[in-house]
Amino acid sequence: MTNTTPPSGPISLADVRQALADTDPSSTNAGALRKLMGRGSYATIQKHLDAIRQERAPVVPVAPGTTPAPPADAVAAIWGAAYAAAQVLTLGRLETVTAERDAARLVAAQAQDVASLAAEVDAGAETVTAALSAKQQLETTVESHQGEIARLTGELERVTREAAAAAELAQREAQIKLQTLQTVLDKAIHEVSDYKSLLARLTPSKG
Repeated sequence: MTNTTPPSGPISLADVRQALADTDPSSTNAGALRKLMGRGSYATIQKHLDAIRQERAPVVPVAPGTTPAPPADAVAAIWGAAYAAAQVLTLGRLETVTAERDAARLVAAQAQDVASLAAEVDAGAETVTAALSAKQQLETTVESHQGEIARLTGELERVTREAAAAAELAQREAQIKLQTLQTVLDKAIHEVSDYKSLLARLTPSKG
């Protein structure tokens, strides 16, 4: 078989025939042709492959043989008729055996096709199983870290609350200290003013 895959479009009988080349169609299957051509559905390839198998099935020639000489002239006509009848029966049986042989080959080839498709399905099933297993492992990992995430979240919230409370307390303390300093300063200013007034009264005026 030769790989002469067209760039696009549905798989045709000519595509399958070209891919087969001189290969016996009974010795391959749709799976092998699908891999060779790289595209197309298995059902379409199988349909064209069956048609090619039917085309290439050997045809048994049905040609009358030469009637041998009769044992005697008196029975020549009877001998000829009997031989012709025997020949017809023999050729008919040969056709039947040939058809049964071709049918058996076709069944064997189709069984090979089924086995190939089954292998493709098994490979796909293994891929899906692996993906599901990876997904389950990831979910398990996430679940195992949920407790740690919740703990860290609670710790962060607690630290944030404590920091906010500490900042509020520091602001209140600063305001209290500022008010205290302002009171002390006001008192000192008032005392200095009193001292100045007292000093003015105690100092005798000149003249």
